[in-house]
Order: sequence, then C-alpha cells, then structure tokens
Amino acid sequence: MQRYFDIKQEELSNLHEIMDPNNLQKLEKIGGVKGLSESLKVDPSEGLPLKETQNRCFERKAHFGENVFHGTPVSSFFSLFKETFDDPTLKILIASAIISLLLGMFIGDPETGWIEGTAILIAVLIVSFVTAINDYQKEKQFQQLNELKNLTLVTVLRQLQKKNGEIGSALSQIPIEEIVVGDIIYIASGSKIPADGIIISSSQLQIDESTFLGESQLIRKDKNKNPFLYTGTQVQQGEGTYIATAVGQNSQYGKIYHQLKESSHLKEKTPLQDKLEIMAELIGKMGLYSAILTVIFLLIQLFIKNWGNGWDSSYIVNIVDSVIIGITIVVVAVPEGLPLAVTISLAYSMKKMMRDNNFVRRLESCETMGNATCICSDKTGTLTQNQMNIVKGMIFGENYSKMPDSTEIMGKWRDKLIEGIALNTRAFVQQYRSNLTQIVGSQTEAGLIRLLIDWGVDFEHIRKKYQNTITDVYTFDSIRKRMTTIHKVDDSYCIYTKGAAEFILDSCTEYIDQSGQISRFDENTKNNYRKIIQSIASEGLRVIALSFKLSYQDQNFKINSKEENESNHILFAIFGMIDRVRPGVTEAVNDALRAGVEIKMVTGDGLETAKHVALECGILRNGGLIMSGFEFRKLQHEEKKKIIPNLQVLARSSPQDKYELVSILQEMGEIVGVTGDGTNDALALRKADVGLSMGISGTNIAQEASDIIILDDNFKSIVVSIIWGRSVYDNIRKFLQFQLTVNVVALVTSFLAAVSGKGIPLKAVQLLWINLIMDTLAALALGTEPPSKSLLNRNPYKRSSSLLSNKMKRNIACQSIFQLFVLLYIIVAGPKIFNLDVSLEDERYHLECIVFNVFVMLQVFNEINCRKIEDQHDIFEGITKNKIFLYIIIGIFITQILIIEFGGSFFSTTHLNAKEWFYSIFFGLMSIPIGFLSKKIKINTNE
Repeated sequence: MQRYFDIKQEELSNLHEIMDPNNLQKLEKIGGVKGLSESLKVDPSEGLPLKETQNRCFERKAHFGENVFHGTPVSSFFSLFKETFDDPTLKILIASAIISLLLGMFIGDPETGWIEGTAILIAVLIVSFVTAINDYQKEKQFQQLNELKNLTLVTVLRQLQKKNGEIGSALSQIPIEEIVVGDIIYIASGSKIPADGIIISSSQLQIDESTFLGESQLIRKDKNKNPFLYTGTQVQQGEGTYIATAVGQNSQYGKIYHQLKESSHLKEKTPLQDKLEIMAELIGKMGLYSAILTVIFLLIQLFIKNWGNGWDSSYIVNIVDSVIIGITIVVVAVPEGLPLAVTISLAYSMKKMMRDNNFVRRLESCETMGNATCICSDKTGTLTQNQMNIVKGMIFGENYSKMPDSTEIMGKWRDKLIEGIALNTRAFVQQYRSNLTQIVGSQTEAGLIRLLIDWGVDFEHIRKKYQNTITDVYTFDSIRKRMTTIHKVDDSYCIYTKGAAEFILDSCTEYIDQSGQISRFDENTKNNYRKIIQSIASEGLRVIALSFKLSYQDQNFKINSKEENESNHILFAIFGMIDRVRPGVTEAVNDALRAGVEIKMVTGDGLETAKHVALECGILRNGGLIMSGFEFRKLQHEEKKKIIPNLQVLARSSPQDKYELVSILQEMGEIVGVTGDGTNDALALRKADVGLSMGISGTNIAQEASDIIILDDNFKSIVVSIIWGRSVYDNIRKFLQFQLTVNVVALVTSFLAAVSGKGIPLKAVQLLWINLIMDTLAALALGTEPPSKSLLNRNPYKRSSSLLSNKMKRNIACQSIFQLFVLLYIIVAGPKIFNLDVSLEDERYHLECIVFNVFVMLQVFNEINCRKIEDQHDIFEGITKNKIFLYIIIGIFITQILIIEFGGSFFSTTHLNAKEWFYSIFFGLMSIPIGFLSKKIKINTNE
C-alpha cells in the first residue's frame, strides 16, 4: 500500500497549513497539480479508476483516511449509566447505604433494618438512571442533528461502467462521507467544500472562508495564485473542479476538531456544581456533628448511670447501640435528594427548552446561563436577520425613504434596470426538501435579488432569455469594487455595472433624471449625489450604485478594454442596504439588561455598521465604548481590564480578540455566555462558561464546542435560555429550602429523643416514606416549577454568592423552630389533649402515630411554602400551571391517609379519629401563615 501511492498524508496536509505563505512553493516542489495527480494515481480528466471505486476505494481509505470525524460516537446507555457513579455525592450516598444496610441487618432489627439503606440505594439508582437516560437522549439528538448535515451529496468525476459494458468517466453524486483523497470534485455557487484540496480549473471562483479563517471578504481562488480549498468553507460565486488532498481527521477542519476534542476535559465545573458540592459537604458535616454530639451525650448518660456499679459485657452492647443511633442520624442527614432534584430540574428544563429553540448539549449549562452576567454576541444572523435588504435610495433621480413598488417606477427605464440587476448578479434561489428557500450568493447580490422578488420579477426567466448573449463578465475585486456584465443585443452591446456607490458615481458622466431623460452630470449635481451617498452611509447602510452603458459596433467597441467599458456610464440608481435587526431583538436586549446581564457586541463588521446596529438594538447606550479590534489589540492587559466594563461594541474583531475578551471577563469574576457560528469561534465557545452556537449557520466544530445550540440563530432564544436557567437555579434553591427544614427538624428531634432516652421517635418504614416525600417526590414537585418572565426582574447571582441567601436561612430557621415546637408540644401535651396513657404500650404507640402524621402534614404544607423563596409572599401564584406539583401534593395526602388508616404494623400506624386528624391537618396548615409572617422579618441582605 505504501508503494502504491508516491506521497504520504503528512505531505498532503502540509500543503494546507493555515496562513502559510510557503504553501505554493510546497505545491510546486511536488510538481504542481500534475505531479500531485501522478502521486495520487489519478487522472484529473478521468477521475478515480473503476477498479478502485468497485472496491469502495479501500486502499485510499486505509492510506489517507476516511471523510468522517471520529471521537464523538454515541456512548452506550450502560457506559453513561456507569459514568454517573463518578459523582462524589453519589459515592458518599452509596457508602452510607452500605453502612446502613450492614448495621440494620446484623445489629438492628433484621426485618426492618434493611429499609433505610435500601431507600438510599433506590434514590441513587433513580438519579443515575434518569441522568443516563437524559445523556443518552441528548447524544442521540446531537447525532441526528449532525446526520442531517451528512446527507449532503457531492458531485465527483469517476470512472463508471455503462449499461453496454463500456467504461467511461462521468459526473455522479455520492454521499459526502464517501469522498476520498484523489477524488476529482466539482463545485459551484452554494456548494460547501467537502474536503481539503487543490484547484484544477475554475471560473470566477470566490469562497467565503469567514467561518474558518475569520476573513469577512470573499476570497478569489484560482489554480495559479491561490489554489487551496478548505473543508467547511462555502462557494459563493463561480465554479470549478479540484482534487481532494485531505479528508476527515486529516483536513485542517479535522485537526481543529481533534484539538477541540482533546481539550474538552478542560471545561471547568459550573458555579452551581461548585456550590452544590459545598452544600452537600455542609449538610453532611451538620449531620456528622449532630451524630457526634448525640453519641457523646448518650455515652455520658451511660457513664453516669453506671458509675460505681461495675462494668460488664452489657455495657459494650449499650455503647454499640449509642454509636448505631449516631450513624442513623448521619444517614438521615445525607442529602440523597439533592442530586435527584438537580437532575430532574435540568432534565425537565432541557426538554422544554427544545421547544424554545434551545438544544442543550451539556445539562449543567442550563443553570449557568441563568446566572450569566455578560453575553458576548455576534451581530450577523444573531442580532440581525443575515439578509441584506434594500431599504432606501434614489432611482432615476427620485429619492425614496422606503423602496417603492415596481409600478411606481417609470416604465421607460424600469425594464432596463430590472434586466441589469438580473444579468449582472450570480445569486440564485435554492429550494430545500422542507420547502424552505434560501438565496445563495454574496449578501449584496442577495439583497438585489430580494428586491426583484418583492417586485414580482421572474429574474431566472430573464437570465435564460439572454444566457447566450453574455460576452464577458468582469468579476468583483477589492481594487475596482465593482462587477460588470456585457451582453450583446442585435447590433449593440449593453454594459451593466454595480458596485461601491462612490466608485460607480465617479465613473458616471450622465444620469437619468426625474423626467426620465438622460442628463449630463455637472459638478454641482455630482456633489449633491455624493452628499446623498454620505447621508445614506451615515445611517449605517451599505451603499451601492448601478449604472449602464450602451455601445454600438460602429463606435469601435472594444470588448476587451475593461477600463473603457467601465467608464462614461449612465447612473441608474443608488441603493442603501441593511441587514435588518431581527424582530423582537431590541425587546430581548432590554429584557437582558433589565435582568442585569451586560450585552457586548463582538463583530467582524466595520465601526459604523456595528454602531448603528448596536444603537438600534439598545446595546450601545450612553457612556458606552465602541472600539475596533485593532485598537483593542494594541492595549496592555491591565489597560484592557480598565476599559472592558464600559466596552459595549468590539468591531472589526478577530476570533482571538473574542477569546481574549472572554478570558479577561472571567478573570474579572464575570459568568460569560458567548455566541459563535464559525470554526474559528470554537476556542472562545469552549472557553466561555456557556458556549452558544448557531443551529442554522453554525459549523459542526462550533456546535461541538458549544454547550447550547440556538436552533433558530435568534438572540431572543438566548434570552429565553436565561429565563430557563434562572428557573433551574431557583427550583434547586426551593428544594434546598424544603429539604434543609426537614433535615433540621429530623436531626434535632432525633437528638432530643435520643438524649432523653426514648430512642428515635420515627420508625424505619416511616423514615422511608418521609425520605420519599422530602427527596424523590419533593425533587419532582419543586424541580419542575415552570419559569416566568418575572425572573428577569432581578440581577444574576454572583459566582461567589451562596446557594442559601440570608432570607432563605431566615425562612428555614423560622419554619424549623415552629415545626420543632409543634412536635415537642404533641409529645409533651399530646397525652392530655388526646386522653392517652403513654405508660400503656398501645396508647404510646398511638401517640407516636399522631407525631408521625403531624410531621408529614407539616412537610406537605411547607412544600407549598417552598414554591417561593426570598420575600415572595404569593405562594399560590401559578400553582395551577404546575400539574406535577398538584398531583404530587394530592398523592402524598391520599397516601398518608391510607398509610395511617390501613398501614397497620408494617408502618407502625393505627386508626386516628376525627379530632386527631383535625389537629394533624391544623398544625400542618399553620406552616403557611408562619411562612408568610417569617418573610416580614427584615434581615441583612448583604450576601
């Protein structure tokens, strides 16, 4: 195999080193296209030989690789399930469960001792299972998203066997992943380059390399000066054929993809993950300290009680029992519901966000986006529509503040103008299977075609009518700043030109005036036209002009004299074009600013265009700084840190500028979201706390680097992701407020009961039900609270802020004190209230059942309290919108009735009369007014 090909893949890849001025010399060294073709054993005029294609190009694939990108296969469900156990919190839970099982089964009651440990293991399995399912579905969805892009067919030249048995070469279409090194590939306007390669032949070929190299201008390609093509770039004009030299992982695109994959592990933990670890550690310590304190008290009691009586083996049993009680308290305190609440809330939000055009690739990014303090947004396609539209101008000497209907334009010259636009453009309308259409071509030409469509013109019909009359085309270049098409009609030549308005105006000697007559320019008139151009440009519009010239054969027309043919023209029109701001973006920007999220526009466009779009969107405000990437790069690091707080627009910026801006913002403590659609945005997307790639215009590499894919490329959808992120964060805090209250009450009650010598008041099976209420069901109920736009009425939480605010701590403290008072009141005064003699075992058993019932009712009604945190009083607001919450509360209530009335000895319960039920529900209901009153207590809000 090594002998069959005379060149190695490394040599081929070196031909395409990005921005390497020596690439042409490297190509010449191997003999140019001819030498390259010979080394790859392919004839450019024939394509790959039949014997290779019949064997599916096995040797080429083995030697040069396949046109696929490895490294992101969909993980199996089992492997994802296994990965979930890497979570430190789950490891602690599993260890606690094993200890609880061993102690319960071998030292405690064998019939019920297994329950607590089993309950924890069930909770762990639920968390792992739900997490694995969501990760698996997420990966499958992302794979399907990429598979849609891989349905692309590519036109190649290959040898084929005809029906009559003859072998001949022909163009055929093959799936993009079947492309191999040595394939001769045909490309035209609208094609996406499927593999790196070298041009064999081309005609007016211009490539958009902005998503790859960051160059916003179209790049002219030809076989002599710039024959290098890169995977993933887009053909905007012209056509050509080229020979593939690197595919898949070996292409420049593939190398970036591989580097990105290698650096994927560098993504740091989200702020919430850090805070949850701290919280889990805090709860664990709280349980551990309570347990140690309880064991110390029990051992002191035991020591005092047996002082002077001598010691025997029974005391060792008592010491072991004390230690078991302490371990039980630790197990009760373990926050097994915390990871479940996070998983449920994130999974629920992820599915809902999909409907709002947010495809979440990394679950944790949901909540991170909610606390984003700054978003660095692209302009084109995100804030704007990525569609150039002609919005004003001058046609035949008449000023229009908005574009007229074609019927409003005088008929004498109207058809000539329409003909000039149709023939002197190469943009075309492409139809997709989903009945969607897109204008393919440069943005300027797309704007002109859009104008013809608005006027109801069949421009393709005009092109077909005159397709054989076009004699020459002068393509656009950055020096002339114009494009010219010449076509012959009868005995005359008509020359149409379009381009930068000031250049076209300078080449015109005449114009069509308002009466429809051709008038000669004088200096005053030309100056007036210059002022019109300047006025339109000052509004941030791209200004172009269209002109024409008629030449007759008897005037010695020189078809090859470009300078002559583009001078002494008659001015048709001046147009102001703009990429309009998307509907709703201004309101979305205002929403983000109201939410305390700073928006910074980072664009490759010029200062004037960026400034006007930023002003229209509301991004550029009083005192805001607008700067070019060139100026930004000249500043020292400390100088950049000083200006960044006021920097609102960074124009003419490079991908490296964006990356550096993100890095400095993070260094300053900001939580940063970044939008990007190009391959060159990958590093900034990966660096950001949340990378937001575009679903329509985004490249595979940009999407791979991102955390969230904005399916409609719309800034409004980014603001929606902030709302959902804040909802996730708040739902987790609601659950914490609920669970910590239960934990505090359970720990203090257990401690007091233990040191008083009465043992743990709640039985193991009852603890299982309470754990289910305070963990799984509470996580499901509070974790699925839907968001509201009111979440934008507050600032994001700082990276350093605690999950528990001072107000939440106040709510937990007040509710815990109330619940402890009620439970102690029932234990002490219960015998008198309910006429029970606790010296009798059955009646003591009855009182314990009442305590259990009251405890559960307190949690049920406090769960309603916990729907709101901080100082929010209306706990019933929007409750009917969360059906899951209502079903769970009703379900818990009904199940508790069944457990009390029919649980019997299994649940250690007995029938309660109406009075006992009244007291249970009454005390539970009192949680609501207590919650309301606690929020009236003013406390220090400095976090």
